[in-house]
Amino acid sequence: MRAGWQSSKLSLSEFDRPEALTYHASCGDGLVFLLKEEVKEAGLEVLSDNRGGVFFRGPSKKVRDFCLSSGIASGISFELSSWQDIQGPDDLYEVAAMFPFEKLLSPKTKFRIDAATKDNLSDSRYATYRLKDAIFDRFRAQGLELPEADREEPEVLFYLRSRMNQVKLFLALHAQPLQRRGHGREGGEAPLRETLAQALLRFSGWKPGETLYDPFCGSGTLLIEAALRMRNGGWVNYKSLSRSSIFTRLFGPCKAKEESESKEILLFGSDISEEAIELAKKNAKEAGVADLIRWKVGSAEELGTDLGFTQGKIVTNPPYGVRLGDRESVSELYSTWGEALKKNFSGSYVSLVAGDPSLLGFLKLKADREQSVTIAKLKGKLVAYQID
Repeated sequence: MRAGWQSSKLSLSEFDRPEALTYHASCGDGLVFLLKEEVKEAGLEVLSDNRGGVFFRGPSKKVRDFCLSSGIASGISFELSSWQDIQGPDDLYEVAAMFPFEKLLSPKTKFRIDAATKDNLSDSRYATYRLKDAIFDRFRAQGLELPEADREEPEVLFYLRSRMNQVKLFLALHAQPLQRRGHGREGGEAPLRETLAQALLRFSGWKPGETLYDPFCGSGTLLIEAALRMRNGGWVNYKSLSRSSIFTRLFGPCKAKEESESKEILLFGSDISEEAIELAKKNAKEAGVADLIRWKVGSAEELGTDLGFTQGKIVTNPPYGVRLGDRESVSELYSTWGEALKKNFSGSYVSLVAGDPSLLGFLKLKADREQSVTIAKLKGKLVAYQID
């Protein structure tokens, strides 16, 4: 047996010592700097980062709390094993067949493998097949009933990564996308992804307890994500992770935090579409935060202080030509909205995500800060303005 294959005999005793594991939190393109802020604020050690996310480790309780509260991470996993001297897919099969997958997968457990391999494992799809074969053959060799490969509704999710002759196998703390938050919310027309909404909230500097207004709220994603940070002590992923067998095995069952009730409405949303507002109300109810948000049908350019919001943070995802409507009408919208901001919301701080940054000039506002991001494969920006 090759020397680089020794680690394939790894026992799973690390489940008893989650502080000894190396974790990886993934995020959207351009959001790593905000994800690193989350990791550091949680008191965790950043080991390294790349375009895809952040590697970290730390005390068990701090890792647990970070996983429960991270709004920007689209996925969180930990390293199960690392193998050197892998020359091709058959070597991957050999080392994987020695790994104790039966301690992770029960008979008929549904699992999925997501592979992003290169160099010695140039074909990610074939690498996935060989790893899958190794898992099944190990179960057969021990006379065990097989688990089930299921891409749609897996209970356990593995990540396979390789570079040169090194292969790493990760196990996700959750099988479904983390940004779903465990709720059955519906996206309206051109919805904002939950993790990007959380990134925009962090970029804006908004904190729970501050007033917040979204004048282009659509199906309500941004305000619902803000409201989730006001529930369960900010554990936005509580519903998702409390159902995960892997998370529970590592950190034990977690109980929702008790919280004091607030009768003051701090979150406000409006949209010109009555249908969008109805969907936003439905989604807020599904997420369990309907009591924290006030909604109103109306135009962002015309709404004044009658909504109940007078000053604070304005955070939003305004429409753009590629996404909705034609460029001429959207540029006119930006122009009239910019005037409305200066007239009605002096002293407020406005942050937005721009899918088409060339439209920002029509606001006629001086940017306080900005950051490039990728939005549905488009080059966009997070931008903030101080309204004087």
